[in-house]
Amino acid sequence: MSTLVDMATTTLGDQPFSRIVETRKTTSWSIGVPIAIVVVLAVALIAYFAAKATQANEQIAQVQQGAQQQQQSVTQIQQKMGSMEAELARERDAGRTTVILQSASTGKRGKTTTSAGWGAATWGEQADGKSWMRVSAYGLAPAPAGKTYDLWFVSAKGDSILAGKLDPNTDGSAYLEAKDLPGVDQGKSLFASLDDESAKTPGPVLFQASLPKLNPSQHAESSAGQAKAESQDQSGAKPDTAQGKRAPPQKR
Repeated sequence: MSTLVDMATTTLGDQPFSRIVETRKTTSWSIGVPIAIVVVLAVALIAYFAAKATQANEQIAQVQQGAQQQQQSVTQIQQKMGSMEAELARERDAGRTTVILQSASTGKRGKTTTSAGWGAATWGEQADGKSWMRVSAYGLAPAPAGKTYDLWFVSAKGDSILAGKLDPNTDGSAYLEAKDLPGVDQGKSLFASLDDESAKTPGPVLFQASLPKLNPSQHAESSAGQAKAESQDQSGAKPDTAQGKRAPPQKR
């Protein structure tokens, strides 16, 4: 019986299950800590790459905005160049005609008196069918206070259109350029008047000129091309311009 007691005491004193429990606890910590470190590193990497992606998107947006601004600048430069080329072409254009503006006013006793002011106007066409005008005036005295020298374009319908203002120099000369006026087939006369600064209608005429009735060259070219196209559509064949006959049909 004493032997059995000793064996039981020895078994309880050694505690064979305590090593198993301690081993499981050590194994859990040794696995959990690296996993936690990996998770933290993964979150940090994700946050880092997300920040880099956001920064890259912002840089791309800035580059795109800069490219758009540069494109707008290039477009504006091209428009300015086109406008300058059109202005240069108009300056080199001799126009369709030149008229002299002279004044002839009637005095108190019905006598005709001629004032010192006069001018010359060159009239030409624009590509869109409207007209432009260059006017040089001479012999203009300084305008009184609250008054201006205005140049008026009278259309074939009788409407007076303000072409611009004549601002005389100290020598009495003035220069004016006007554009987008009615076509050369819609002009009647041109005159200068001394008006109030805010006047909507012309005052007394100082000097004037009648405008000749011209056929617009742009309209004539387009009409000729349209008539030619209609002729070709109706005949079904191009006319023989050398002999004034239609081209013979081709043999099958």
